[in-house]
Amino acid sequence: MTDGHPRRAFLGIAGTGVAASLAGCSQLESLTQSDDDSSDAVTVAVSPDREDLERLNEEIRTAVQSGNMTQQEAQQRALEEQRNLTEEAATEFEDSAADSEITVEKSKPEYGLLRVTGSDEAIMSALREGEISGIYPGDQYDAFVQQQQQQAQQREMLRRQQEEQQDGGAENESDAGNETDAGNETDASDGGNQTAENGSDADDETTE
Repeated sequence: MTDGHPRRAFLGIAGTGVAASLAGCSQLESLTQSDDDSSDAVTVAVSPDREDLERLNEEIRTAVQSGNMTQQEAQQRALEEQRNLTEEAATEFEDSAADSEITVEKSKPEYGLLRVTGSDEAIMSALREGEISGIYPGDQYDAFVQQQQQQAQQREMLRRQQEEQQDGGAENESDAGNETDAGNETDASDGGNQTAENGSDADDETTE
C-alpha cells in the first residue's frame, strides 16, 4: 500500500458532501424570481468546516499508514466522523438562525439539510458567509432527505457484506489450519504404528 492510497480513498468520501450530492441551483434568485411571495420556504444544505475535514483526513491517513487502522475501518471512521461534523454544523446554523430573520421549519442535522423561510437577503447572506453550502427548492426537502437515507442504507449494507466476507475468510483459514493439524497427527500415528510393527518383526526374528 502506498502512502497516497489511504488519502485518496478518504478524500473520495469526504469530498462527497450533501451539497455535492444534490442536484439543483445554488442561487436563491433563480428559485424565487418566479414567486410573488418571498417568504416561500427553501431547502438549504450545510457542510462541515473544511479545516475540520482536513484535520480528520490527516488523522485517519496517519492511522492507516502506521498500521493501527485497516482501509475498511478508515472508510467507516471517515463516514461516521463526517456525519458527526455535518450534524454539528447544521445544529450550529439552526441555533444561530433563531437570532436572525431565518426560520427553520424542518431539519435533518445528520444529513445537513434544513427547510427554512426568511428574507432573500438573510438567506443569501448565510450563503456568502459560508453558514450554508447550497440553496435548493423548498419542495425538494423530503426528496433530498430520502435520498440521503437511501445512501446511508446502501453504505450500511455494503459494510455488513464486507464484514461477512472477512468473517468467512477467517473461518476458512481456521478450518484449513485444523485440517493440517489433523493430517500431522495422523502421520505421527502412522509412524508410531510402523515402529511398533518393525519392533514386532524384530522380536519374531530373534525368537526364531
